[in-house]
Amino acid sequence: MAYRRVVLAVLAGVLVGLGVLTGPAVAAEPAPGSEIVLAQTQPGPVLDPAETERANGENSRSKLIAGGAAVVLAGIVFWGRRVRKKRRSGG
Repeated sequence: MAYRRVVLAVLAGVLVGLGVLTGPAVAAEPAPGSEIVLAQTQPGPVLDPAETERANGENSRSKLIAGGAAVVLAGIVFWGRRVRKKRRSGG
């Protein structure tokens, strides 16, 4: 019983230390007359739809190859276990 209380106290201390149990933080209001400047981001790269489609096709092909290899390896494992089980039982 005392062990449970110690664990709960430590957990509560960690959560308070992380700021989870202290409630929401209030953002400081900017001083009157100060201007807020937002950073301007540069536009991203222009992607060619043909290149995107080709890349997606290559990605799909590599996933199919990896999936096929996984199925073959799983089959080998199950077949090997079946053979070993038959040998143990003498059948």
